[in-house]
Amino acid sequence: MKNDHIFSLMAEKNITATELSEKTGISTGNISDWKSGRSSPKIDALIKISEVLDVSVDYLLGKEETKTLDEQLSEIDFALFGEIRDLTDEEKQKIIDFAKFTKSLRDKK
Repeated sequence: MKNDHIFSLMAEKNITATELSEKTGISTGNISDWKSGRSSPKIDALIKISEVLDVSVDYLLGKEETKTLDEQLSEIDFALFGEIRDLTDEEKQKIIDFAKFTKSLRDKK
C-alpha cells in the first residue's frame, strides 16, 4: 500500500488531514496512523479518499500510474478516436455537448 500517494495528493490539492477527515468521515487518528506507517487504510476508506482526491483506488494502491480522470479521459479519447484532429466538427460538438450534459447532472445533485 502506497500511503505516500494519499499524502502527496493531499499536499498537491492543499487538503489537510482535518479536511480529509471531514469530507470522508475518517478519523484524523486513522489518517495520522497511515502517515506514520502504523497502519494502512481499508478498502472502504480508500474508496472515500479516491472520491475526495479525484483519483482511482488503483492509483492510491500504486497499481496504475494514471491518477486523474482527465488523464484517463485523454487515453479514452485516443483509444476511441485516434488523433483528435481526425474528428469532424460535428463529432467534436457531440462530445462537448455530452460533457456539458454530464456536468449539468452532477451540478443538480
